Amino acid sequence: MRWLMMVLVLTCPSPALGQDTGTAADTDTGTAIPPKIAIVVAGDPDETLRNTAAFIETEAISSGLRTPTDPALRAAMRGEPATEEDGLDGLRSIRRSLGLDPRKDLASYKRIGVIAGADALLVVRREGSILLEVFDVSAAQFYEGALDFDASTSTQRLEFIRSRAKQAQLRWSQPPPAPPPAASKKVNAPKQPADESRAKRRMKQAWPYVVAGALIAGGVTYLIIDRRGTNEVAPPLLRFRPGEE
Repeated sequence: MRWLMMVLVLTCPSPALGQDTGTAADTDTGTAIPPKIAIVVAGDPDETLRNTAAFIETEAISSGLRTPTDPALRAAMRGEPATEEDGLDGLRSIRRSLGLDPRKDLASYKRIGVIAGADALLVVRREGSILLEVFDVSAAQFYEGALDFDASTSTQRLEFIRSRAKQAQLRWSQPPPAPPPAASKKVNAPKQPADESRAKRRMKQAWPYVVAGALIAGGVTYLIIDRRGTNEVAPPLLRFRPGEE
């Protein structure tokens, strides 16, 4: 009996190493997709700014944030010179038009964000020191606050970027705002008749008699003047005979 039990134990299948055992970590399908950011250099893309943008991009990817997959697109946003025909001249032209004050170029930043398919843009610019700002692509607005790159740590930069990028990502998933209620068309009130004069009111009351008189007058077609064949001088007699219409 003992050897029979040993045989059963040995032949019973056991989970293989690395096989799905149904744990929560393996079956969790509700993990949120991390936000996608793109890094753009505003102003003159000197070597320091380009290297700073590339360094922050590496930090962001290591932390789990998503970035554009096309390396040529990322290089064009940093201001790297084109090495070959890549079809990104339009993007480079938009980037070169960005001024020192990001809030004056909101439409350009939004176009760059849409091209990159990003939830948020991390704008690297120089204003004395190197500053970092985050642009919400959906809202076409900058978040409040800027971070000094040299005075910040990697943890501070990632928290600064991630918190804003998540908010921008949520904005894309929100339903569009309801359209404003249609304004009801104003219907003009019927125009009140003007006060009639006393003469008009009398005319309204007497119009049947006027019509009757006109019909009688219209029915007379000729006058007959009857003069007797005598030498008497008499006034002529007027007779009215109704004529035919």
